Amino acid sequence: MINRKQKNKLQILWEMRKWPLSYINWRFYTAYPKGWKYAIIHPITFSYDLWKYLSWCQKIDKDLN
Repeated sequence: MINRKQKNKLQILWEMRKWPLSYINWRFYTAYPKGWKYAIIHPITFSYDLWKYLSWCQKIDKDLN
């Protein structure tokens, strides 16, 4: 069994840069009524949701390790 340290939020964000733009676009349109436009117009809501998503990713990463 390999023991790894849990990734922090910045490491998760750095890995997200590899995601295809079509996938990111799909994520925005399934999360918000007008996709990217909504996220740009409501940056506080977007920041809050992004923080929750990164926390969820950390939890999943912890559970997998």
